[in-house]
Amino acid sequence: MMKKTLAILLSMCMSAALLCGCGDKVQEPAASNGEEASANQETPAEPEEGEIETEQEETSKGDGESYNFTFVSPLVSHEYWIAVENGIQSGADEQGVNVNVLGDTKVDVDVMVKYIDTAIAAQADGIVTMALSPAAIGPAIDRATAAGIPVVLVDTDAPDSTRAAYVGTSNYDAGFEAGTAMIEATGGNAKIGIIRGTVGQETDNDRIKGFEDAIANEAGMEILTVEACNSDMLTGTQKAQDMLKAYPEMNAIFGSEGTGAVAAGKVLEEQGLSGAITVIGFDDTAECLDYIRSGVVWGTIVQKPDFMGRKAIEILTRINNGEEIEETVIDSGVTLVTKDNVETYKEDAE
Repeated sequence: MMKKTLAILLSMCMSAALLCGCGDKVQEPAASNGEEASANQETPAEPEEGEIETEQEETSKGDGESYNFTFVSPLVSHEYWIAVENGIQSGADEQGVNVNVLGDTKVDVDVMVKYIDTAIAAQADGIVTMALSPAAIGPAIDRATAAGIPVVLVDTDAPDSTRAAYVGTSNYDAGFEAGTAMIEATGGNAKIGIIRGTVGQETDNDRIKGFEDAIANEAGMEILTVEACNSDMLTGTQKAQDMLKAYPEMNAIFGSEGTGAVAAGKVLEEQGLSGAITVIGFDDTAECLDYIRSGVVWGTIVQKPDFMGRKAIEILTRINNGEEIEETVIDSGVTLVTKDNVETYKEDAE
């Protein structure tokens, strides 16, 4: 009887122990602080479709809204290049892009190359500049292209480089028109002095060649000398004074860039020679136009710097947007401005 009672008690104890063990396994463990926070946190709402599109637009470079271009100017203080820069800024506003301007107050091709390399290092989305010397600028353009940065040239081309496009004057044709104007102004009888920009500058080379070809069949016309002023007004006036002394027979001056005619005009006005010597220049700076009005300068060949700048930015934006540019050389054209149309030529061009 005792043994049976002990067996029953032992069996009851073992059953209790088993029940306690089973209870431990099914009990939920206490949650940690982080798990409690996770459990209590609301599931974030899915963003609206419109919100997703807006965020993508803000981070995208689509439609040119956040492209960063660089304009490497050959002469930031010159009125003509200020006009080009203004056109570039207008184009930037139209296209919704940003433009950084780099340049010096003196013409120096080595400085221009340095600034192009600066734009490459900054990973600009595009570069606008001019080929002051194609031989020197060309390799820098090629480096930009190799880095995936398109280059659009204005005013002066480097056709043998990898530039994406050129927007500007046909400088040979512009020089030819200046020569034709000189024939008209002098009746085909002129001893001419030429004041150019820098020696070797392709722009001047082409303009002077066009000028020479225009007057080539005129027996009464002769070029006496060609002097470089480096686009500096003080140097230009000194060159004009020197030419007048060295060539007393000189009765005409051709300024093949924006400084020459104005520099000559200053000297002629000071020496009381206004109207005695025929002057034809380039570009419509304020001083040149005033000299045309007063008769000191006979006329000037006017380019379209604003158009060049705006078109260059448009082309860079289109390239960055993935468009293929079919027309890579765009002639912006020129206008001969004389006393007859000095007040209306801008309106006539619109």
